[in-house]
Amino acid sequence: MRRSRGAAVLAPLFLATAGLGAGANEAEDGLEKVRARWLMGTVLEIRLPAGTVDTGGAFEAAFRAVSDVEEVASLWRPGTELGRVHARAAEGATTVVSASLGALVAEALRVSELTGGAFSPAVGALVTAWDLRGGGRRPTPDERRIAVGRSRSDGVRYDPSTRELGLDPGVTLDLDGIAKGFALDRAAEALRARGVDDALLNFGGQILVIGPPVGRPPREAQVASPFDGAAPVLSVRLRDGSLSTSSSSERARMVDGREAGHLLDPRTGELVFATGSVTVLASSGALADALSTAWAVEGPAGFRRAEPVGPFRRSGAVAFVLPGAEGGFETVADAPFVRLRPPSRGPEVTATRP
Repeated sequence: MRRSRGAAVLAPLFLATAGLGAGANEAEDGLEKVRARWLMGTVLEIRLPAGTVDTGGAFEAAFRAVSDVEEVASLWRPGTELGRVHARAAEGATTVVSASLGALVAEALRVSELTGGAFSPAVGALVTAWDLRGGGRRPTPDERRIAVGRSRSDGVRYDPSTRELGLDPGVTLDLDGIAKGFALDRAAEALRARGVDDALLNFGGQILVIGPPVGRPPREAQVASPFDGAAPVLSVRLRDGSLSTSSSSERARMVDGREAGHLLDPRTGELVFATGSVTVLASSGALADALSTAWAVEGPAGFRRAEPVGPFRRSGAVAFVLPGAEGGFETVADAPFVRLRPPSRGPEVTATRP
C-alpha cells in the first residue's frame, strides 16, 4: 500500500521514509525537497515542501545548527567545549559556557528533576565504570557505588544568569541521551527563522515535525514492532512535535560474557536490558529524546506506577511495545497512539492521560 506524503514507520533505530537512495544526499519528488547529511554519528534527513523559498539556505542553516551542537557537546571528538569543561573541572575550576551548551545543560537538569533521576546528564562516571565506550566490563560493588554517587545531577552546578558551570569532584557530563533531540530543536529554530512552517526532520530514527500549518492534515508516523522492523503496530499523528524511540536492542552488547543493554539506571548504577521498545511523543526534540531514555529505564512497570497527573507522566505521550505470546506483541500506550493490528493475546492496554 502506498503511504501518503509524510507517513513514515518509526522503528527503534530507523525511520523508513520514501526518500534518498544509497549514497545520495539530495532528492526531489515534485512535492518535497530532501537533503541528508552525516552528523553526530548518524544521518539527518530534512524534508521541505518543494515550494519553500530559499530551500538551499534553509537546509544549510539547519545542518549548521546541528553541527554547532556537535562541536559543543560531543564526547566522541577532541577539542569540544564539553571536553574543556571537564578539563577545568578536574582542576577544581568552573567555566563560563556558551549559550548553546548552557541551554543544553539547563534542559538536561530540568528533565532529570522531572523524571526523578531516571535520566541524568551526570551519568559519565557510570559510563566509565562499565567501560561502555570500550569493550565493556562489570564494575565491582564499590566502583559502582562510587559511580552512582557521582552520577546524580545535584553534582552539576549551573547558573543560567552567568552561564557558569561547575562539576563536583569526579562528576562528568554525558549528554548523549538528550543532545540529538536538542540539536533537532536548534535545526527547527533555524528553519523557522527562515520562514519554514512545514518540515519533517529525521535524525537517525528520531523525528521532529514543524507544522503543518493550520488547515493541512498532520503528519502520520507508524511505530514498528521491535521484533519485526517491517511491521508497523502503532500509528500517531504529529503537528509541531517530536517522536523518539528507545530500545535496549539498539546497541545490545556482551559484558563479562552476558548480554546487556546500553541503558544505565543512574539511581542504581545497573545496566537496563528491557525487551521491547518505548516511544515518546513530546513538544520538543530534547524532551522526547531524554524521556524515551527515562521511560526505557523505568519500564512498563514504572509507567503503570507513575502518578497519572504527575509531571513525569504528563510531559509526553508514551507507548511501550512489549513481547507477547507466540512471538507476538503487547502494547501499553497513551491515547494519541492508535493500534494498527491486534496484539498477540488479551485486550489492548491503553493508559489515557487525564
